Order: sequence, then structure tokens, then C-alpha cells
Amino acid sequence: MSAAASPRLLIGFDGAVECRRPAGAVNLWLRGRERGAGSLGGTVADVLFADARAQPGELAPAALPGELRDVEVFALADAGQAQIRAPGLRLDLQARSIQVHRDAARAFFAAVPPPRVPLPRRLGWNLLLLVLRLPRAERLLARLRRG
Repeated sequence: MSAAASPRLLIGFDGAVECRRPAGAVNLWLRGRERGAGSLGGTVADVLFADARAQPGELAPAALPGELRDVEVFALADAGQAQIRAPGLRLDLQARSIQVHRDAARAFFAAVPPPRVPLPRRLGWNLLLLVLRLPRAERLLARLRRG
């Protein structure tokens, strides 16, 4: 790791962070609740590392415990280099790619207001659905529509 590498915080997690080590291109996966008071704070987020390798002489990603706490992931100035920090842990990684995935549902539904349907229309649709449950109600409604 070069001394000139200035870390930039990619994501911070609060509390427990699950560490998965799947086989395949993505060989390290961190999942937890994102730190922050913003609109996305407290939502579930994932960080995926493709082909992650530790620096020589450091803890390998495969040796990480199944759960960490209060993790921060930093991107370093050199492309593909990252640093994972947690209480009692500092791991420098080289990865082919680093991806941060956030659950955007809360922000999306805050930006798109729910449709407002007037009460008489809702009652009318409910009444129609209840009537259609009755035997032969469909024929009766079809006859009323024609006549």
C-alpha cells in the first residue's frame, strides 16, 4: 500500500455486519445497516468485492469472521484498492471491482407519493368486487350494462 494513498469513505455500517465469502468472482460480501441520518441512513446495504486479495502478510478475506461490528469501507487512491476498518481490524485489499449496493426503496417511495383515491370510488370498487363473488352476479351485471 503506498503512503500517498488517501482513503475516501465508501460506506459506513452501524452494528452487526455479516461477512460472506462466496465461491466465484465475488469472493467477499459485506451486508449490514448503513450509517447515517440522511434519507438512506439505516437501510440495508451490501458491499461486494470481486477477486479480493489481501496484501502479503495480512489477514486473508477468507479468514474474516462471519460477523463484524461498526465496519467502514474506504476506497484508496489506487484503483481497485480498499481498506476495511472495524474495531480491532484493519484490512487492506486489492480487488478487481468494488460495488456498493443500497436499498433505495425508502428514498423511492418518499419521492413518489402514493395515489390518492377518493373514498366513494374505493367503496364503489369494493362493492363491485363483493357483488362479483355472488353466483350469477356476472350475468346480472352484464344484463344491466346492455339494458
